[in-house]
Amino acid sequence: SVFIMIRAGPGRHAVHLNTPLTIRAICIEEMGQWMQHYSASFLTDGYLKYIGWTLYDKHAEVRLKCLLALQGLYGSQERAARMELFTSRFKERMVSMVLDKELPVAVEAVRLLTLILQNMDEVLTDSDCESVFPLVYASSRPLAAAAGEFLFRRLVQV
Repeated sequence: SVFIMIRAGPGRHAVHLNTPLTIRAICIEEMGQWMQHYSASFLTDGYLKYIGWTLYDKHAEVRLKCLLALQGLYGSQERAARMELFTSRFKERMVSMVLDKELPVAVEAVRLLTLILQNMDEVLTDSDCESVFPLVYASSRPLAAAAGEFLFRRLVQV
């Protein structure tokens, strides 16, 4: 079994990765908040890897909370600049999530890539972007709208 060690106050607290999905989702959501508000202490590769691992969680709710936490981080150029190693390790997974079988996850993955496109220069390749472009034709309106925003940002950037 794998444990996440979270420093909170003077001690450490362990969060078991095989806990029910609701607890995993809450932990990831809170970790994202800590990274935003206490980035000097928590926005490190040592903590980011736990968020990266949950990109692969089998439960959509956990993947969704993970993407939302990452949006809070990539939404700031300053924080995004501190996530280069994380981005290089997990970019392929983040790009693949635009095709997630759960539509809310796919929508938030596209929104995350839009933030990466805005706040990190030349991280997304043409190939990465080409994974998103066809989604403007998706039958899901939220997914098509998110892909349209991504396409617009990409065209403005070029």
